[in-house]
Amino acid sequence: MIGFDRPVKPEWIYETLKIIKVGEKLSVYNEPFEDIAKELIGKEGKRKVRTVIFRSFIYSMQNSKTTIKDSYFIRWVKESPLDEIKPLLLLKLLMDYDICRFIIRKISLSVQPDGTFSTEILRQKMVREYGDRDVVKRSLRSLIATLHNFKFIVKVDTRTYRMTEKYPLDRKQIMQFLLLYGKNHIGSQMIDIESIEPEFSVLFDFDLMKDSLNEYNSSMWNYVREAGREIIYLK
Repeated sequence: MIGFDRPVKPEWIYETLKIIKVGEKLSVYNEPFEDIAKELIGKEGKRKVRTVIFRSFIYSMQNSKTTIKDSYFIRWVKESPLDEIKPLLLLKLLMDYDICRFIIRKISLSVQPDGTFSTEILRQKMVREYGDRDVVKRSLRSLIATLHNFKFIVKVDTRTYRMTEKYPLDRKQIMQFLLLYGKNHIGSQMIDIESIEPEFSVLFDFDLMKDSLNEYNSSMWNYVREAGREIIYLK
């Protein structure tokens, strides 16, 4: 199991990707990253956060491990403000870590009618299913802190958080999500819309999915409606 080792902030990801240039070696951005993430203390902590960011937003988007290749996120951060790209940053992290999607699923089952959930009860549920392993507890702490940094949850007290309203993705953001989902998550040009994991809908509102499917039909994909299912074939 790959653990989600450290919490991240959307600003760290966005500002790092903004300075990255295609064709450079990624190692040249080690020190600039430390200037961006000034709040981090200790070389090991900085290295682990940097690894999380580089793994998801550079290495997973290309085959080369030596030089930086062009990718969706490198283009998107240069075209869009942080507020517009922020939901996609979190969606990509959820795609990359099975443990994070598992935690999100457990959160959705633990939320009370007032929108709150207990991190202690959540931890106990995870330990029962995954065992009392450090990687599990560390991933839980890191994801909770990350969700707080992204403002998808708010802190009530030391062991209680409240979910915020689902983030309403617009048609363009849904299009970008589907590109990432097909090409980087499931590794397929074909996406069965009904088969998309429900964990993504715990935090995000996909009400405009149908509008997006129609708007970007023929330009980004071919949209096929068959008996009982909807499929797109990415271009």
